[in-house]
Formats: sequence, C-alpha cells, structure tokens
Amino acid sequence: MRYSLALALVGIALLAGCSSYDIKYDYDLQDDFSRFKTYAWIERTISNASGSATAALQNNTLLDSRIRSAVDTQMAAKGFTLSQDSPDVLVVYYTGLANKIDVTDWGYTYAGSYWGGGLGRNVDVYQYTEGTLIIDLVDSETKKLAWRGSATGVVEQNRKPEQIEARINDVVGRIFQNYPPKK
Repeated sequence: MRYSLALALVGIALLAGCSSYDIKYDYDLQDDFSRFKTYAWIERTISNASGSATAALQNNTLLDSRIRSAVDTQMAAKGFTLSQDSPDVLVVYYTGLANKIDVTDWGYTYAGSYWGGGLGRNVDVYQYTEGTLIIDLVDSETKKLAWRGSATGVVEQNRKPEQIEARINDVVGRIFQNYPPKK
C-alpha cells in the first residue's frame, strides 16, 4: 500500500511540477549586451549515425521547429531582429536526455500483527528521463560564447503536441528571464 501511495504522489508531483526546471545561465562578464540587436541561427548538423532512439528523439524536425519558434519569440521580446546579413549574435541550441533513477530508503519498518510480523526495509525506486535544453548566444564578431542559458527537468512521456509546444515555450521563456544579464 505504501509503495502505491508513493507512486501516486510522484505522479501528482510530476503533473503539478510541470513548471519545475533547474534554470542556469552564464555569461561573459566583459561583454556589453546592449550592443546586441540582431541575430541569426547557426545551422545544426543533425545526425542519427548511432541509430539510437535517444538520438532520434533529440533530433527531430518537430522539436527543432518548436524550439526555434520559442527562441525567436523570446529574442523578439528582448528587442532582437532576425538578420542573416550582419547579425550581432549567433544562436544555437542543444538538447540532451539522460535516464535517471531516484531511490528513497525509508529505513526499517516493523510490520507487527497478531500472526507475527517482521522487520524489513521500505525502499521506493523512481525511474525517469531528464532532459536538458541549452541555448547559446555567440558574439558573431569574436566567435566567442557571450551568454548561455539552460534548463533541466523531467521529460514527461506521452504528451500531446499542444502540451509539448506549451512546455517548450514555458522553458525557453524561463531561460530568457535571465537575459540580458544584470551585472
């Protein structure tokens, strides 16, 4: 009973925790971010040479389109204009997936009753996939990384396309909350 209750609580936490991401960012302390007004995308090389399902999940045109659209929206909100001719910054993103296991050891329990009982351990095991999205802004003049934002969180399987797009928009929006850096 305790195991099924724990699983139900984890399931509820995942549904309620859709907005729970670990957001990080880093930037060049010497850069003047006010000079960045235009951007262009760096074309990514998509390869599934390994033939793995993980690579296929990370490198699909639907995901690419959703991420690019969300980034374009945030860049426009930050005052950027898309310019292939002479961009101030170049934008590229990376995705990653990792299988994770979370083990909670609740310690020893005593299940005493009239007919006897015993001493045993109560351990819960939760397996999940963790996804990471990294967005880089590269100074087009120096070709050095100027700003990096990332988000890491649980990837929920079996979501509808509308839910996936909403989650990507939310994640990218949270990443760009830290741009431009407050020095």
